[in-house]
Amino acid sequence: MAYLTYPGAMTSMFEHAVGTTFMGSKIAQQVLCKMAQKDFDALFPNAGELNVESLIKSVRLACLFHDVGHGPFSHASEGVMASSISREERKEAESLLGEEPSIHEYFSYKLMQVSEVKEIVGDSLLVEAAASLLVERPVAKIARENPEGFSVLRKVVSSQLDADRMDYLARDSLMSGVSYGRIDAGRIITNMAIVPDGRGKYELAVHHRALGAVEDMLDARYKMYKWVYLHHTVCVGDILATKAIESMIADGVLEKDLFHWKSFERGLMGDEYVMYRIMREWEKSNSKYANYRGLWDRRHFPVSLLKHPADYSEFATRVMTLTKRNMTDGVIAAKIAEFLSSPDVEKTTATALSSLAGPLRDAYVMIKFGGGAPYRPLSTSDSIWLYTIDGENVQLHELTKQSKYAMYITYEWENHPSVYMACVIPGLEKKQVTPSMKVDIKDAIIKAAFG
Repeated sequence: MAYLTYPGAMTSMFEHAVGTTFMGSKIAQQVLCKMAQKDFDALFPNAGELNVESLIKSVRLACLFHDVGHGPFSHASEGVMASSISREERKEAESLLGEEPSIHEYFSYKLMQVSEVKEIVGDSLLVEAAASLLVERPVAKIARENPEGFSVLRKVVSSQLDADRMDYLARDSLMSGVSYGRIDAGRIITNMAIVPDGRGKYELAVHHRALGAVEDMLDARYKMYKWVYLHHTVCVGDILATKAIESMIADGVLEKDLFHWKSFERGLMGDEYVMYRIMREWEKSNSKYANYRGLWDRRHFPVSLLKHPADYSEFATRVMTLTKRNMTDGVIAAKIAEFLSSPDVEKTTATALSSLAGPLRDAYVMIKFGGGAPYRPLSTSDSIWLYTIDGENVQLHELTKQSKYAMYITYEWENHPSVYMACVIPGLEKKQVTPSMKVDIKDAIIKAAFG
């Protein structure tokens, strides 16, 4: 929904898939073609028919399919997609991707298994290898017999320095019109290699000479999330789309089976169709759907209540004024987070607002927890490794051992406010919502949270 804030941000998933395939090709060629035969044999001891050329093709195919499982409005429909799968499919997703599986990644994996893909590619082993690069725990025989090799190659598709991020940062920066997402992907890629540590365990690493480009990529990702992906208006647009889809499912307007990967395979679901159905329900004078009118009529777009760091300080001060309790910011923040993350928060908030006068009693408040996934140096599964060479000796260095800057980026990311709150007041355009109205709504929420 970023185009509601940045009108140029209209790239399609297809464009991103092609760009990711291009980046993935360059990385795979760089790290596989320069690998010594002894290292290839150690990583792929049971390669069979697989060779460097076929593995590069597998990476390309995995990159092309990595996001094909996304539903309408991208992440906004992820929850409904999760509810569309059976208990058995949920178990399969967990076995492939871990306890909290990303449903669109599971859908991408399943869509690679359909007969049409295998017919077009014409090589079932290639498809199995590519599909194995989309999951953490592949079941294909070729991946189980070469676990370390597939684990390392998966990082080309999904990791801190993967082809996916190298494409979307540059692409979204260009299309959004901001400058801070631009990265020197070429310098990072030409300095990538698969290198062993002292135990013979291999890692996808970047030569120390490209440290500046790696730092720039982390910095670009942080700023793109802070100012583009988690811009308060973008977040509110995502909330609107999610709530509209959930409402249509609950009202029987749409069947949740339409959000299953088998419907995606048949081409039955897309952004345009969902938007059309929302507009039709609003056109029928269904009052609930007036809340979502801002998706196509910006005069009725929600008004933000919490968005900037200063808003949180003001909110905390107001909490102490109304409760007449002088508390630390930490206590206030914890209490607010506990309230906002409770499963009944919308119902509780609606009850609190019902006591207000006039149109405010029907105000519809939306809450979203933002925050991305900053680089965490303690992660053993997805660290960024730099390498240096001294003669025959190769040394691996975890990123933050070489860069305090990377640590500070993570610190800033973790301390940036990550709760966004907005509201729609039925019958009022955005410009008609006054500051005093917003204060009244926030006061009602504070009383509900600290009552």
